[in-house]
Amino acid sequence: MGIRVVVDIFSGRPNPSWEIHDADEVRELLELVARNRAAVAEVASGYTGLGFRGVQVELTDDLDTAGLPPRFELAGGGALDPYAGAEIAERLVRTMPAAAAGSAGPPETGDAGDATGTVGYPEEFLESVCEEIRRTARQGAGGATTVEPHDEDDGNGPVEAEGQIASLGDGAALACAYDVTPFNPAFWNSPDTQPHNNCYNFAVNRRTNTFAQPGRAHGYTIPGTVRCNEVATGALRDGLRVWGNCQPPGSLRYVLALVTGTFPGGFRDYHWYRLHPGGIWAHKPGGTPARNTDNSGRVITDPYTCDRRPYGEWCGLFQSHNSVVIR
Repeated sequence: MGIRVVVDIFSGRPNPSWEIHDADEVRELLELVARNRAAVAEVASGYTGLGFRGVQVELTDDLDTAGLPPRFELAGGGALDPYAGAEIAERLVRTMPAAAAGSAGPPETGDAGDATGTVGYPEEFLESVCEEIRRTARQGAGGATTVEPHDEDDGNGPVEAEGQIASLGDGAALACAYDVTPFNPAFWNSPDTQPHNNCYNFAVNRRTNTFAQPGRAHGYTIPGTVRCNEVATGALRDGLRVWGNCQPPGSLRYVLALVTGTFPGGFRDYHWYRLHPGGIWAHKPGGTPARNTDNSGRVITDPYTCDRRPYGEWCGLFQSHNSVVIR
C-alpha cells in the first residue's frame, strides 16, 4: 500500500515528488480524502498555467483504495470545496522528505522529481508550497489575489529584447534564417505524451518522454540556482545557439525564448517558448497541455511582455536545429 505525491509547480524542472509507504499513514490519508470527495478533482481540471497548479496524488497499488481514482488532484482550483482540498493538500505536503542539515535550497535539476523518499527539501521550500496552497484556496473561494512584482531581468534589457522580437517579422532586419511550423497541440496533449514532456521538449519539438533537461544528454546538470546563464549552458551543449549566432542550413531552426523566475520561498525554475507562424508564440508548462496563451488567457504575440508570472527574468532568444540532441 502506497501513494505518490507530486507538487505540480515547475515548468522546466521535474516537479517535487515522493512516496509514502507506511500502511497506517496511507490508510488514514486515503480515508480522509474519501470523506471529503468535494475536495478531489481530476488532474489538470483547474488552473494549468505557469506556477503552482495543485498537488497530485497517485495510488501505487490497488490495495484498499477507499473507492478513489488511481490519480487525482487537490488544491488545483478544480474542486468543489477548495478549503477542504487545501487542508488535505497541506497535510500531504508536510510529509515531504526534509533536506539534510545545512541545505539551503531545493535539489538540483537532475535530482528533483525522481524522489523515492531519499531526496529532501528545505523547510523554506515546504512552507512556500503550503502558502501557495492557501493562496489557491482563497482564490477558489472568491477571495483576494496577490499580485507579486516581476524579478528584474537577468539578460537582455527591454529595448534589446523588444527589438529582437520585432525583427523576427522584418525580413530586412532579420539576423538569421529560421523555421516555423504550425502550432499542433493535439500532438503534445495526448495522454501518452503530455505528462512526460515539458517546455523544453516542446520548444525544440522533440518528444523524449523524459521531461528533458537542458544539457542532460551531454552530462550537464543545471544547478539549483537555475540562473539564465546556467540554463543556457545546458541548452548550448545540446546544440542550441544564442539568437544572432545563426545555425547552419538544416531544418527545425526554431526561434525560442528562455525565461527564469523565483517562486515564493526562493526556489527557482526556467521556462521556454517557441515561435509559430503569424508571430504567435506557444509553450507547454511542465506536464500540462501545450497552449498559445499566457497566464491571463491572451494569445502570445510577444513572450517578453506576456503574463508569465512568476518567470520574471528574461534570458533572451535562442535558435534550435535538427541536430540538437536532448534527453
